[in-house]
This record gives sequence, structure tokens and C-alpha cells, in this order.
Amino acid sequence: MEPQDEDRSQKEKNYIECLNIEYFRAAGDHMEAKMNLTAFHGQPYGFLSGGVTIAFAETIAGYASNQLLPAEKKAVGQSVSANHLKPKKMGGYIIAKGRLLHKGRSSHAWSIEVIDDHNNLISFITVINAIIKIT
Repeated sequence: MEPQDEDRSQKEKNYIECLNIEYFRAAGDHMEAKMNLTAFHGQPYGFLSGGVTIAFAETIAGYASNQLLPAEKKAVGQSVSANHLKPKKMGGYIIAKGRLLHKGRSSHAWSIEVIDDHNNLISFITVINAIIKIT
């Protein structure tokens, strides 16, 4: 987030800023990211929202793909398949660890495991990114 953006209210932030991603690391065909959980991430019942978990995975898969591409190309989400395996009570954080399954000219496929702060696998997500030319 840019310094001038620090004073914006929560309503003015885009969803990526609201995800509260603490870090993102990518090296070749692997990536990892951590998202700290706040009330924004929860369902009314006190559990992490599956939709937020999916948004987190799609966002970081896009970041990872874009690091592998030349400047004139960008990755955009094309397909997401998610399996939520265990509920996560609100609080703490989740970590996503991903591996590039396919790196083609027109698409990238990422396999992402999402674990909680007790090292429990909570979601398994596959993200397909379309690779587009932006010039």
C-alpha cells in the first residue's frame, strides 16, 4: 500500500488490500504467502469464509505467474477449483504454498495448499491463469 493510502477508510480499499497479505514469496515454480485474519475474513458464525480463501489463492497465483512473464504479458484468473477440507476458526493466520503444475504460452496452472496456524490443511485449490498480451 502506498503511504498516501494509509488514511483511507476500509470502504475505500480494494479487496486485495483488505485481504491483509503479510508476505508473498515466489521462486521459480514455487510460491508462498501469509494472510493475517481479521473480522473482514469471517463468516457470521466465526469461521474463515471459503470465498476469502479462494480470493487469496487466486490473487497470489496471479502474482506468481506475473513474476514469470515478460512485461508485455500478464496473468488473469481463468478458473478456480477449491476444496475446503477443514473449517478454520477466526483469528491467527493462514499460509498458502503453491507449485506451478503447468507453464504454457497461454496458461499457467497452480496447485495451492492452504494451511492454518496449527499446520492443518484447510483447503486445496487449483488456479488456472490465462496469459494475455497487454500491449
